[in-house]
Amino acid sequence: MRALIVAAAVLGVAPLAIFAQAAPTSLPDVVISGVMRDSDRGSYRELPFDVPAGVTKLTIDVQGADHKDGTYLVLGVYDPTRERGWGGAIKPHIVIAETFASTSYLPGPLPAGRWRLSVAVASIRPGTVTPYKMTVHFDRGAAAQAITPTALKTGPGWYRGDFHTHTGQSDALCRSEPSRNPVPCPVYFTLKAARDHKLDFVTVTDHNVRSQVAELANLAPFFDTLLVIPGREMTTQYGHFNLLGVTDFVEYRLGAVGAPDINAMFDRARGTGAIISINHPEIPTDENCIGCGWSAPGTDYARVGAVEVANGGIAADHGGAFDEGSGSGTAWWEKLLDRGFHLTGIGGSDNHDAIDGHAGTSPVGAQSPVGTPATVVYATDLSQAAILAGVRSGRVFIDLEGAHPGRVLDLMASTSPQAVAVMGGTLRRRRGQAIRGTVRVAGADGDVVDLIVDGRRRILDHNGIVEGTDARVRFVIPAGDKIRWLRADVRMSNGRRIVIGNPIYVVP
Repeated sequence: MRALIVAAAVLGVAPLAIFAQAAPTSLPDVVISGVMRDSDRGSYRELPFDVPAGVTKLTIDVQGADHKDGTYLVLGVYDPTRERGWGGAIKPHIVIAETFASTSYLPGPLPAGRWRLSVAVASIRPGTVTPYKMTVHFDRGAAAQAITPTALKTGPGWYRGDFHTHTGQSDALCRSEPSRNPVPCPVYFTLKAARDHKLDFVTVTDHNVRSQVAELANLAPFFDTLLVIPGREMTTQYGHFNLLGVTDFVEYRLGAVGAPDINAMFDRARGTGAIISINHPEIPTDENCIGCGWSAPGTDYARVGAVEVANGGIAADHGGAFDEGSGSGTAWWEKLLDRGFHLTGIGGSDNHDAIDGHAGTSPVGAQSPVGTPATVVYATDLSQAAILAGVRSGRVFIDLEGAHPGRVLDLMASTSPQAVAVMGGTLRRRRGQAIRGTVRVAGADGDVVDLIVDGRRRILDHNGIVEGTDARVRFVIPAGDKIRWLRADVRMSNGRRIVIGNPIYVVP
C-alpha cells in the first residue's frame, strides 16, 4: 500500500492534466457524491449504479481522488458479474468500452444491471473531511466510437492526417531489435511516425480486425497532441474499403449473415457513424493483392462517403511518384463524379512498416512513410467528430508530398452574390449565369494551378502560375458552358502533380 501511495504522490500531478482533457462535456447520466473522513482510512466503500441496456461505453470521472489534503482514493469497477479493473489517484478518468479501456481496466461487453464502484481510502489525514464526486456517462452509437471524445485543439482550421495505415495487428511487419527478424510491427511506431511527421490525426485501419483499438486507446494519452481515430480496412474478394471512426464489429465476410451483399455491409457500417472510403479501386486484383481492385457487384455509391484517390503503397511501387496512371484512383473517382455522386477524394499512405520502409531492408519492401500523402481537412476543431464532419463536407485536399504543413489549397465559386460555394459544396446556377471562382494556394510559389472541369483541364490566365507564398488564382467559366463539377489541382513546373483538390458540385 505504501508503494501505491508513493507512486500516486510522484505521479499525481502531470497525468491529471492529460486524462482530464478527455473528460466528456455533456451532463452526466449518474452522479455519486459524498465525503470521506479519517475514520474511513483503510476501508472500502461500495457505490452502486445501474447501467441500462444498449450502452457501449462508460466514462467515469473522479473528483477528490488526488493527493490534495493527503487523501488518496483507489477506485475499482465491477460489472454485475466480474471485476473490470482497479486504478488509483493518478487515473481519475476511466473509460470502459467493448473494444478498448483505460489502462488498468478491461474492455468487453457492458452488461445491463447493477454496477459498483469500490472505493478504497488508502490514506486520509486525521481530522480531514474530503468531498468526492463520481460522474458516469453512458455512450451509444457514434458517440461511443471515439477513443478521444473531445478536441485536442480548438478552433476551425486545416488539419493534416493519414487515413490509411497498418500495424502488426494485421499484416504490417518490421525488423526486431537487435536480431533484425521480421516481426509484427508494434502499434506504437505508427503513432510515433505520425507525430514525427507533424500530423494532427492518424487513422489505423488494420485488415478486418479490432484488436488494435485497445492498444490505440492505451497509447493515445502518450501522444497527446495527435488525434487517434480508430478504423478498419474491410478486406473482401471484391474490393477493400476503409471504415473511418469505428470500433464496433462489422461483418466483413460477404455472403455471411448480416452481409448478404456489399450494400448491406455499407448500411451496417453507416449505422455506427463511420465513413466508408473505397481504397485503391484501380489496382489489379491478382494473387499478390487479393481483391484489391474494386469490383463489388451492385455497389450503391450513394452509400459511400469517400474514395482513396492517392495511395502511398502504389506510389512506393512506382518510385515514390503519384502517377495518374498505374493504379491511381483519380480517373475512377471522376467517372463517379460525372454520374452525379458526391464523393470526397482522400489519400492514405497504406504504410505497412512505420520504422523502415526502404526497399531491400524492410520485410515488406518499399513503403510510403506515414503521412505521405497527407489528407488535409478543414474542420471546426481537432476532434474525431469534427474531422469526420469535415470529410463529409468535402472541404479537403490531398498533399501528395506530405511534408508541407503550410501548404493549402482551397476553392470558392459563385454565380451571384447570394449563390456561393466552397470546395465540397454545391453551387446553384441558373441559365445564363457565368461562374466566377478563386483558387487559394499557399506554400506552392512558382507551381501551377490546374482547373479541372468535368474531368477536363481548362487553361487559366497566365497558365495558372502561382505567384507568392499565399496566392489567389481567379477564373471565369462562361455562361454557355454546361458543367456538373469543377475542382483544382496543383502541379510543379515539370508537370508533376503535388496537390489534389475536391470538387464544387454545380446544379440548376
